[in-house]
Amino acid sequence: MENKVLLVEDEQYIRELYELILNQEGYHVITAADGETGANLAIQEKPNLILLDIMLPKKNGVDILRDVVSNSETSHIPVIMLTNLGQESVMMECLRLGAKEYIIKLQIDPYSLLNVVKKYIPSPKEAEQNSPAM
Repeated sequence: MENKVLLVEDEQYIRELYELILNQEGYHVITAADGETGANLAIQEKPNLILLDIMLPKKNGVDILRDVVSNSETSHIPVIMLTNLGQESVMMECLRLGAKEYIIKLQIDPYSLLNVVKKYIPSPKEAEQNSPAM
């Protein structure tokens, strides 16, 4: 099983940092810097997990979440909202729509985020270490 993560984040530093950490753990990371690209990649790539910012150019994360959960080809994909929008109304809307988690970027370090990802899809690196040697 390929452990493919789609990371939709417009802030380059954050996008590159999360991509680096996920790659080191063995995940195949696909990135998008705007919402339109992210929405298209969700359908084309059918990742195992989506990390989704809300404030994005071209299309916001809440609209992408709506698209993902309403499309029969992508509705099974867990979506984790990753944002600095702490408004309870936005958080409740995302969870109501089907987001698995709503994480405030300023309140989580990248390695804690990695542990959240591992809750939904196994780490390829750990699987490799735990498989019996041939």
